[in-house]
Amino acid sequence: MLNHSTLLLLPNPREITLSQGSYRFPISGSIVLPSTGAQSSMPAAQKLQAVIKQALNLHLTLSIGTRPTVVSACIFSYVPSLSEQAYEIVIDQSGIVVSYSSPVGAFYAVATLKQIIEQSGRSIPHLFIRDEPDFGARGITVDISRNKIPKQETLYRIIDLMADLKMNQLQLYIEGTPFAYESFPQVWELETPITGEEILLLDAYCKARYIELVPNQNSFGHMEGWLSRPEFNALAEIPEGFMLPKELYMGDVYPEGLFMHPGTFDTEDPAVLPLLEKMFDDLLPYFSSNQFNVGCDETYELGLGKSKALAESQGKGQIYLSFLQKIYELVTKRGKTMQFWGDIIIQHPELIPHLPKDIIAMEWGYSAEHPFESDTLKFREAGIPFYVCPGTSSWNSITGRSDNMFANLRSAAIHGKNNGSIGYLITDWGDHGHWQHLPISYTGYVYGAALSWNVDNNLDVDTAKYLNTFIFADRSEGIGQLLLDLGNYYQLESEIIRSNDTEMSLLLRTNLDNLLIVEKLTEDHFNNLEEYMLSIEARLSGLDLQCDDADLVLKELSNGIHFVKHAVQLGRIKLQLASAPDSIDPNLITEQINDLNVLLHHYRLLWTERNRLGGLDQSIWRLLRLRGQYEALKSK
Repeated sequence: MLNHSTLLLLPNPREITLSQGSYRFPISGSIVLPSTGAQSSMPAAQKLQAVIKQALNLHLTLSIGTRPTVVSACIFSYVPSLSEQAYEIVIDQSGIVVSYSSPVGAFYAVATLKQIIEQSGRSIPHLFIRDEPDFGARGITVDISRNKIPKQETLYRIIDLMADLKMNQLQLYIEGTPFAYESFPQVWELETPITGEEILLLDAYCKARYIELVPNQNSFGHMEGWLSRPEFNALAEIPEGFMLPKELYMGDVYPEGLFMHPGTFDTEDPAVLPLLEKMFDDLLPYFSSNQFNVGCDETYELGLGKSKALAESQGKGQIYLSFLQKIYELVTKRGKTMQFWGDIIIQHPELIPHLPKDIIAMEWGYSAEHPFESDTLKFREAGIPFYVCPGTSSWNSITGRSDNMFANLRSAAIHGKNNGSIGYLITDWGDHGHWQHLPISYTGYVYGAALSWNVDNNLDVDTAKYLNTFIFADRSEGIGQLLLDLGNYYQLESEIIRSNDTEMSLLLRTNLDNLLIVEKLTEDHFNNLEEYMLSIEARLSGLDLQCDDADLVLKELSNGIHFVKHAVQLGRIKLQLASAPDSIDPNLITEQINDLNVLLHHYRLLWTERNRLGGLDQSIWRLLRLRGQYEALKSK
C-alpha cells in the first residue's frame, strides 16, 4: 500500500489526502465523459485510456453518461467553479472522479493519475487531490541558435516531458539563422535550419498537449549572424566590430581583451525596421501563439558607435526605450503580445514606467545570488507584467552546476511568486559550443517545473527520484543522484566565482599558452577532481536504465565525464608550463592528443543522434584549435 513516503507526485499537488484502502481497476469498464460538453474532456480521457493500456494492459472504453450495466472506472465531471488550470481527483471504492472546468485542467489531472498508476499498478490508493498552479505560464526556452539545432524527434521528446510535468509554454531561441527564413535563403542555405513546415508540426504537437509554442527571435542585440554578413553589415551600430568593455568579461580568460563582432542594430538606420518586418513576416505565420519574444538583451555596443552623440545628449537608456517601442509597434501590428528580456531596461529603472502596459518583461538571471526580489519589484511597481527566467546552469559547464541550479531556480520561484510574476520560464543555453548533452538539462527542467507549479510544496521535492522513475526508468535507482553529483564537480575547483561557467570548461576553451586560469588551481585541485570524476564514472556501470534511449544516455554521460577528465589533465599540463615549461614530456602531450581525438570522435557521433548536422563544425572549433596547440607544443 502506497503512502506519503512512497508515492511520488511531481509537481507535488497543492493539497493531497491519502486514505486507507485502494481501488482496483476492473478488467473491463469505461471512462465516462459528461453528457454535456463531452468533447472538452475527450483529449484527457483518451490520454488516460492510453496510460491505462500501456501501464496495465487493460482497455477501458470511452462512454458518455453512466449506466447500471457499465462499470465506471473513471468519471470526468465538469465543475465550472474551478479555475481554468485547476482540477480535483477523488479515488475511493467506487472508482476515480476527475473534476475540471476546462480541457487543460482535465489534462493535468490525467498527468497526475499517470504517475499514480505507473507507481501503483492496478490497485491505486484512495485519495483526494485539489490542485492548481502558482504561475499561469510555465515553460522552457531551448537554445537552437548556438550550434545545436535539435532534430524534430528530440523536440518531441522534450515536449512530452513538459506535458508530463504540466508545463504549458515552449520557446525555441532564435538568433542568426537556425530558422529557414524564406525571404533570405542565402543566409541559411549551407546550414540545417528548422523550416516553417516543421514549426507547423511542432506547433500542432504542442497544442495537442496544451503547450503554447511561442516564437522567440532576437531583434536588437545578438544580431551577429546577420550583421557580420556584407549585405547587412552597414546596419550595425559598429560595423567593424569592437572590444568589449573590461568590466563585462573575465580578464584571466581574455588577457588581451575580447573582440566582439557587430551584434547590435543602428537604431537610427531607416533600413533596420523593414528588415525586422520581413524577418517577422517570415517567422510568425507558422506559430499559432499570440505572443512573441523579441529578445532585445545584451545590446553591448549601444551608445558606443554611431549613436554615441545621441547617447550623450539623450541617454543610452532613452535610445534603447525608443527602439523597443518601435519594435513593439511592429509586434502589435501583427496581433501579438510582446515579450522582451528585461536586463537592459532594469539598468534604467526610471524608464520602466514608460513601457507599454501590455508588454511582458522577462526578468532573467542565472546565478544563485541574482536579485530576482529587487528587480521584479521594479516591474511590479510600474505595473508591467513580467516572467522570472532562471536557468538550468548546464551551459559552459559540460555536466551542469547542480547546487547553483537549485538555488537559482528556487530564488526565481519564491520571489517571482511573492511579487506577482505571471510566468516562470526555465532557460537552457548553448554558449561556447553547446557541449553539454541533453540529459544534463533534465534536472533543471524537472525541478523548475515542480517549483513553477507550486512553490511551497516543491522546494524539497525529490528530483532524483523522478529522474530515476519517470524519465530513465532506472531499476538501480541511481541515475538521478549521479546526475546531481556529476553537476557538482565545479565545487572542487578554486574558490573564484565564475558567472555561468566552470574552470574545467574554461581550460578547454582558452588558448594553451593562457596560464592565468590555473593561478588559483593546484595539483590537489586536479587530483581531487580526477578522483571525483572517476568515482562517478565507476557508478555508470551499475545503472540499469530501461528508457528507450538508455544506451545513448549512458554514452552521453560517459562523454561528458571524458570532457572533464581531459580538462583535468590539461590543467596539470598548464601548471607544468607555468612552473617548468622545459620539462614537458612529449609522450604526455602525445597521450593528450590521442585522448582528445577519441573524445572528439565520440562527441561527433553523439551529436548526430539528437541534433542536425549543421553547427557541429562550429561547436568543436575550439577543441580543434587546442589539438593544434598540443601539436605545436609537442614539436618544440
